[in-house]
Amino acid sequence: MAQQERKRKWPVRLVLGIVACSASMPQACVGQDAELTQLLANGQQLQEQGRYEEAESSFQSALDRARASSEPLATAQIMYQLAMVKQIRGDFSSSEALYQKAMDLHPSPRLAAAILLNNARLDGIEGKFEEAAVLASRSLELHRAQLGPNHASVADTLDAVGWIQLRLGHYQESKSAYVQSLAIREQAKTPDQLGMAATLNDLGFLQYSLGHYVEAEVSYGRAMALRRAGLGANDPDVADSMLRLGELYRVEHQFSKAEQLMQRAVAMLQAALGAEHPRVANASNNLGVLYCDEGRLEEAKALLSRALDIYEKAFGKDHYQLAGVLSNLALIESEQHAYQKARNAYMRALAIEEKAVGPEHPEVAAMLNNLGQIYRFEQRYPDAEKAYLRAIGIWEQSVGEAHPDLARCLLNYAALLRKVHRKKEAGEVEARAKRALAAQGRNYSAATPVDWHELQRR
Repeated sequence: MAQQERKRKWPVRLVLGIVACSASMPQACVGQDAELTQLLANGQQLQEQGRYEEAESSFQSALDRARASSEPLATAQIMYQLAMVKQIRGDFSSSEALYQKAMDLHPSPRLAAAILLNNARLDGIEGKFEEAAVLASRSLELHRAQLGPNHASVADTLDAVGWIQLRLGHYQESKSAYVQSLAIREQAKTPDQLGMAATLNDLGFLQYSLGHYVEAEVSYGRAMALRRAGLGANDPDVADSMLRLGELYRVEHQFSKAEQLMQRAVAMLQAALGAEHPRVANASNNLGVLYCDEGRLEEAKALLSRALDIYEKAFGKDHYQLAGVLSNLALIESEQHAYQKARNAYMRALAIEEKAVGPEHPEVAAMLNNLGQIYRFEQRYPDAEKAYLRAIGIWEQSVGEAHPDLARCLLNYAALLRKVHRKKEAGEVEARAKRALAAQGRNYSAATPVDWHELQRR
């Protein structure tokens, strides 16, 4: 294999952050029980301060007292609040059980809508996106019926719909949901700054996914400023915005700025949520991606292995969040010429992705592109061509012919065609890639060796 080919790089993978549960809820009806009222008030205050373990303890005491008083509606509402804190802390199985118990108590339609919304988010965390879409749709219908079309809770639900549709690869549906949500928030008499920040943060990720990096940077910057103003500098949601903006700096080759943001975000999340929380795994993965770009492979490998361990403990060995981390670990193995290990990791990640999001999702295409690279380096050229062509077909149908990921894959395929002396076909494929890059405002010379990091710059 030529030394030049061994040094070629291809895209590393981010892990899409876990969607936050809703903080919008009906107020609990606790009657004249002053102690119960105080326990709830304490729990809500502690939650707002990010002191989630103490908030959980306060809500648990409130739930014990409500059960003793046999007030089913109050019990359902307190179960919801306790479940929400457990969800924030990553105790997803306990949270889901509490949501179900609350629904069994026949809560009010508004509370039922809130429970359905967070259950949808839990299904999304578990990779059950079709089920999540159904629950989110039911929640949206109830919220609109109870509160009208322009309520903040409707916007919250639209954000969840947008996130789920993004995971399903339905980008237009995702964009429509986020645009509707942002319009509701911007037109409110009293603007919901934190809600607007949440919408902007997720809209920014959609824009990033579509290759619209300038728009994404604007959305992320607005979201982070709003969150810092409303939550303080050390809140986990501020950390999430820092991670997203750091990723923009990474693809723009501003490594120093990216590293400062990402390292700070990891530390903030660990302090707020504990070292074993899935959001810490997400941040560790993304920092590992940056270290991959900088060639700091051993540091990257340590972070990625840590992220994989956290995810496996939290979700098991087949959860969709593992796929991105496995892909990044495979990249390191390939950089170190351990191609069989890399291929095995990609195959495992591909199986997880296909099960979670279906065989025609853009993330499946990304995995196929990377697997094609391994096959090419192993000189398994028919297998490489099959992987590239399938990836190209998926991207053409899902994101269009001007997307940077498709351009990268076309250039990979062209390199394979030249390797097997199919020069005329290679030229045609390179011309397609050149058109795609031109649509993004970039130049390309077919005589220049492909650098997969450089092709990501904006």
